[in-house]
Amino acid sequence: MQKNRWFLAIALACTVGVTAGCDSDDDDLEDAIDSRIDALDFDDDLVVTRAEWNNAFIAFDMDDDEVIDLEEFRFNGAAFDLADFNNDGFLTEDEWQDFVDEIDENNDDVLDELEFDPLL
Repeated sequence: MQKNRWFLAIALACTVGVTAGCDSDDDDLEDAIDSRIDALDFDDDLVVTRAEWNNAFIAFDMDDDEVIDLEEFRFNGAAFDLADFNNDGFLTEDEWQDFVDEIDENNDDVLDELEFDPLL
């Protein structure tokens, strides 16, 4: 599990260009969304299920303190602010679940390309 956590964290960091040496093309929105889905989509079905979203919470929580802070979050600060419902600077697992509920516009428990827009 630890190996998968580090791989996922590095892959997600590369998708948003926060890690030195990762190639990033911010001008190509479709590629950015596809990269994020690919990083979270463990079964390669081109959508992110709730189970895969939950695995991302575990991967983001690098210090195992059961919350995600802005430094651990691998998308943008605006998305972090949207997910931090109580504005305390941390994402709890409950907030993480509430956030996926909010961005899963069609309530099908999977995130597709269109639903990833808030994460850009």
